[in-house]
Amino acid sequence: MALSLWAVPRTTHDVDIVVALPAARIAEFCAHFPPDRYYIDPAAMAEAFRHTNQPSRGMYSFIHILSGLKLDLFPLRPSDPVQVSTLQHRVQEELTPGLCAAVCAPEDLLIQKLEWYTLGQSQSQFQDCLNLVLADQERAVPQIDWARVDNWTRRLGPAIHQAWQLLKAAVAATQAPPV
Repeated sequence: MALSLWAVPRTTHDVDIVVALPAARIAEFCAHFPPDRYYIDPAAMAEAFRHTNQPSRGMYSFIHILSGLKLDLFPLRPSDPVQVSTLQHRVQEELTPGLCAAVCAPEDLLIQKLEWYTLGQSQSQFQDCLNLVLADQERAVPQIDWARVDNWTRRLGPAIHQAWQLLKAAVAATQAPPV
């Protein structure tokens, strides 16, 4: 949802949501989604949520059967400084007329996508990053705080900072005058 708000969206049929959902309440949560309308498994969710230190970040997906919409739930990781900072830095935005929601700021989305890119070298994640920056530069008042991105990518280690440098080079290449 945040990518659709801040940049040209990529065709995807999912929504990513960070949840503060204790293991003891997973079954209660799942009970709100009728099995004839949703594919959701409390045991599988509990197992996924136990693996927050894995590349998947403990993500669990469930699906609305009729539409095929996939909801990716990411458990809140209070020990993850990036996730905590992203939540503290979130902004209220109108997604559709009359529907407001808290979403991550564009620079925080960029940092997360750079992390995902370095975890799997996914070109779609890198393209999302490029689209996010280019869309931001088209705004009358750009929103991305480049210093924040630079600070976080340095803190997160050489691989992510290198991805950030690669992205900046790709942005510069799109702005080079034609030969």
